[in-house]
Amino acid sequence: MLRVLVIVLLVANGALWAWQRGWLGLTDAPRAADAAREPQRLAQQVAPERLRLLNAPGGAAIHSAALTESTPAGIAQAAPSTDSAAPDPLPDRPAPPAPVEPRRCWQLAALTPAQADAVRRSADGEAGLRGRRTETAAVLPERWIVYLGKFPSADALQRRRAELRQAGIDQREVNTPALTPGLALGTYSSEAAARNALQDLVRQGVRDARVVQERPETRTITLRWPDLTEAEHGRLQAALDGMGRALQACP
Repeated sequence: MLRVLVIVLLVANGALWAWQRGWLGLTDAPRAADAAREPQRLAQQVAPERLRLLNAPGGAAIHSAALTESTPAGIAQAAPSTDSAAPDPLPDRPAPPAPVEPRRCWQLAALTPAQADAVRRSADGEAGLRGRRTETAAVLPERWIVYLGKFPSADALQRRRAELRQAGIDQREVNTPALTPGLALGTYSSEAAARNALQDLVRQGVRDARVVQERPETRTITLRWPDLTEAEHGRLQAALDGMGRALQACP
């Protein structure tokens, strides 16, 4: 029995091998060599010559050539060449700013109301200066002094000054025209304070001094031109005539 089974297996294997080789006349059965190449798949392909292998040798060059062929001629011509492109012209540089002319503030300080009115009229006569001034008002309090004078001469005043220095008494020359030449032995803000000081001087041996008012309460005005060029300063001086020489730079 076993012997019969072995014979049957050998016959079946031989028949299978012959069928695969196509020796049995059955055309549908593929041969072993054709099965390895899968000719039936190749037969099913449509236009196989258009296939491109992505990783085939020289594939990058072929791909670049294909892109070049497919690029429209208009686009290729529109791309500018970096080697032949002309450089952009340099932008126009802004002109340097014109130099700023220096300006200064000038003033006339401590003017009386009458003097300030005269200066205003003169300055307003110059059209370029009209309306460019500022004004500051102030009030100077009254001032009292213990006074010696008037002396008959400047020499007499100097001799008396020397005597007072030797006695250790402070003094100064008076600049008020009505009291010149004279000496002030002390300056005070009220008449009462000046009289008290006079009593002390009498006890020191000063017999010919008296109390006088050196300056009454006075309202003063300071006029300023805050931003004048050198040329405008010259025109202001000319407009003010004599008062123009008293112009001073603002502090």
